[in-house]
Amino acid sequence: MRTGKNCGPCASYDGTILFMRPAPSRISLTVALLACLTIIDQASAGEVRVLAAGAAKHALEQIAPEFTRSSGHTLQASYDTVGAQRERVLRAAAGAVADVVVLSTEALAQLRTAGQLPDEAPLPLGFVAVSLAVPKQAAVPDISSPDALRRSLLAATSIAYADPARGATAGSHFSQVLERLGLREQLHPRLTILPFGVEVIEGVARGSYALGVSQSSEILQHPGVTMVGPLPAPLGLSTHYAAALARDGEAARSLLLFLASDSARLHLRTSGFLPE
Repeated sequence: MRTGKNCGPCASYDGTILFMRPAPSRISLTVALLACLTIIDQASAGEVRVLAAGAAKHALEQIAPEFTRSSGHTLQASYDTVGAQRERVLRAAAGAVADVVVLSTEALAQLRTAGQLPDEAPLPLGFVAVSLAVPKQAAVPDISSPDALRRSLLAATSIAYADPARGATAGSHFSQVLERLGLREQLHPRLTILPFGVEVIEGVARGSYALGVSQSSEILQHPGVTMVGPLPAPLGLSTHYAAALARDGEAARSLLLFLASDSARLHLRTSGFLPE
């Protein structure tokens, strides 16, 4: 049987008129191939659910786009205090609310003991320190010793810190510092408690508060404030953070691998996480 290049009637040897389908063009084959590759790529890409402490918010927001470009996976993160995130994981079935958790090493140990995390070592990210911040153009007070800190707190017209009842690490510690310095009653009219450390620093940047208490990672990355420094010894507190697998999967493990990269480490350092 004779066939032509294009669709059209062709005669068979017995005289019957046949119509042939045209051969696929190179363009149509290319389009089909690209469509298949897109489907395969979408199938291999995944969403990584992350529950993280507020101290890691800025760093993860900087890391997320690079992680997506390098892996094809997307990062879906939610932020709250360490205590609140720990409770969310504890109340749910293992792996139900997150693929990766970024919390203090103490909180991660508690979750592992409760059987909520796989029995494998978490990835250390660095540590942050409970610190003080003032508005950008304000004078930096002296907090070089407990006595100097006491004088500076008494001189401040307003002080904000995160809610200890919500499990805020910095807020809980600062509340204890006020007790140790015997200043709670005296400073009570000038104290403001906010839900999160991020809100504390935003308030200081606006000039709503003369002094703010939060983690160094929430202070250093904000352009509207100046970090006064960590609380002096023996009143200081450093909190070590790590990332841990909550639900095993290729996308989740790829995030942990990326968090160990030089690029991610740079974002962590510029966001106020100090190396271990």
